[in-house]
Amino acid sequence: MDLLFDKICDFYNLGKIINVPKIVSGGITNKVYKIDTNKSSYIFKLLTTKDIQKYECSEAIAHIASTNNINVLYAIKCNDRYVNTIDGINVSVYPYYDGKVLKSNELSLEHIKLLAESLGRLHSIKIDKKYNISKYKKNDYKSLYDKLNDDSCYRTFKENINKIIEIYNKAYDSYNKLSNNYSYVHKDFNRKNVLWKKYDFKIIDWETSAIDNPIIDFFNSAWFLTNDIEEDKFNVFIEEYFKYNSFKDNLKNGVYAAIIEECNWLYFSLQRALSIITKDPYEIDLGKESINSSTNEIINYYNKIDLMIELLTKKGLIK
Repeated sequence: MDLLFDKICDFYNLGKIINVPKIVSGGITNKVYKIDTNKSSYIFKLLTTKDIQKYECSEAIAHIASTNNINVLYAIKCNDRYVNTIDGINVSVYPYYDGKVLKSNELSLEHIKLLAESLGRLHSIKIDKKYNISKYKKNDYKSLYDKLNDDSCYRTFKENINKIIEIYNKAYDSYNKLSNNYSYVHKDFNRKNVLWKKYDFKIIDWETSAIDNPIIDFFNSAWFLTNDIEEDKFNVFIEEYFKYNSFKDNLKNGVYAAIIEECNWLYFSLQRALSIITKDPYEIDLGKESINSSTNEIINYYNKIDLMIELLTKKGLIK
């Protein structure tokens, strides 16, 4: 691994490594390391995915966000690429930002206001080209349920299979009613993907970003960032967001549709855990680690929908 890191430094002209590389926590799908050189400090992300074009596109979106004065940490471009292959490993390199992730109860109303502004401004960036975005295909949870064994990683999902199917059917039906109103979206805008230095911050991990309907990104972000819909934080979030962006879609429909992303992540995790889409032991373990938490998050979000609708109605955003 040390030889690989040296080659990455040479390729990107980052200088010489001056101490032992450190594994960075928080990398769910990739291996992430902090590297100190005689020039500066960097983050090396070793990508497990083979869909490199998707990464190129997502880092390009992060760059676009940065050029529109949104606080973003995006990959260093080298040889006109954000992702380069070195010794057969796909690598992205980032400047190191010495910020920290805040816990939910550490996010003040001012923090929430800054994040809502960033999301609203991201969603309001004009997209010059017209895109045909393909809709998600429907997931068949029952077929995966029938393949499960008694491993504890499946316990929460198995106990709640009927509830998950009920939630997913409602989410998928609502999702299919959404308009073709598209913008740049982050798709994973939660507290773990923001690094803070007091009130200065950087939004990180743009690997899931895309061009899609922003109402899904809005509700997922509002839920994640307001500590499971604390009323004062949620109100600040929506007040600030709507200063910069608004929706063509019905908000009540959007609030149900938004959980589609977490449902798809659960389905993806189940497929990985069952070795359906990968034989890589590392990815299989990652899938298993995500199943119980994803199941709980889907149910928790769904249980907060009535509260979100109530608060949006009070603000006059839902009639």
